[in-house]
Amino acid sequence: MSDPADALASTVREEWGRLTALLLARYRRLDLVEDALGDAVEAAARTWPTDGVPDRPAAWLHTAASRRVIDRLRTEAAAHRAEPLLVIEGSRLAGDRVMADPGTLVEDDLLRLVLMCTHPALAPEAASALALRLVLGVPTPDIARLFLVPEPTMAARITRAKKKIVGAGIPFAVPDASVLPDRLDSVAQTAYLAFTAGYSPGTGADLLRAELAGQAIGLVRVVLALRPDEPVLVALLALMLCQHSRRHARVHDGRLVLLADQDRTRWQHDDIAEARRLLDSDTLLAPMTVQAAAYTLQARIASEHALAASAQDTRWERIVGWYDVLLDIAPTPGARLARSVAVAEARGPAAGLAALEGIDIPTSHRVAAVRAELLSRAGDVDAARAAYDQAIAACRNEVERAHLESQRDAL
Repeated sequence: MSDPADALASTVREEWGRLTALLLARYRRLDLVEDALGDAVEAAARTWPTDGVPDRPAAWLHTAASRRVIDRLRTEAAAHRAEPLLVIEGSRLAGDRVMADPGTLVEDDLLRLVLMCTHPALAPEAASALALRLVLGVPTPDIARLFLVPEPTMAARITRAKKKIVGAGIPFAVPDASVLPDRLDSVAQTAYLAFTAGYSPGTGADLLRAELAGQAIGLVRVVLALRPDEPVLVALLALMLCQHSRRHARVHDGRLVLLADQDRTRWQHDDIAEARRLLDSDTLLAPMTVQAAAYTLQARIASEHALAASAQDTRWERIVGWYDVLLDIAPTPGARLARSVAVAEARGPAAGLAALEGIDIPTSHRVAAVRAELLSRAGDVDAARAAYDQAIAACRNEVERAHLESQRDAL
């Protein structure tokens, strides 16, 4: 019999988005659905170790959560006689008309729920943050790091988005595919951030959350099937595939393996080949948005690494050139930090340190980590040790922190 804790964790990880979508489509109450699913998971954690894992764990959670929602609706009806349960149920049934399939409904549960979260009534950043937390289960601290804001700020932003949905009565109806063009940028950003959260988690014990990264890739594939000529989707998928191709080589015996030290025979070369086909497609020759152009440039940088036979064969000056173009259209601190690394590889640690000047990402340890590495290469051991101490203090990912500690101890 499967371990109850593992079975529950696996079910929550794999089925949370679909369960949320099913419950929202039925009850249209975000506040009730989220609480009810949480209560169902808590109940499962208490009862499964005693009663055993049910044959259909996801169905068990769905039933438990549905009963919890109904209980809450009955409680509300009793407290507010002006709006009895019969009216609530009647309005729900009347709303079922949107469930009729005219042949253009979005069928993928994950995309459906992301589209619901990225309603135009919400600001794009709030919509993406809500989708990451509600649909994909990304921890709030990791979402805060993705948006480069403090954790309390992000928690408040997500809470405001939920309240706006509930207070404004934003409908969680099954979306027609016609809404996709208006929400495409938000969906793409959500997928990009979800992939980043999976590929490089800011917190926790894992260096890589491959399932989350794979979910993000799957989401982009679904949208691309519906909108095959969208440059933003083609470029984003190419970028993800190039990065994800290295997933099996990034960790060895629980330890971080740097790009230069990775066993390139363990890279997924089918992913790299598909990414190259996408980058060579005519779609990326068409006029594109700033977002699509940024993804395209990042994908071309990633492909430079993917196509290099060895670390020594990497064309670093070419990568610096791509970063220069990227910074012209999307001058983010993260891109500046990555460019400083490329400059150091191409021109030496002193040039890299000069490029690092003025970059400040308060929510991240990575600026201090890069500075420590470059100072170490330049021979300034004391300054390198101080920078490592700063990076270690700020790092909340256990694998990365262990790597930084080993680097500091080796000085």
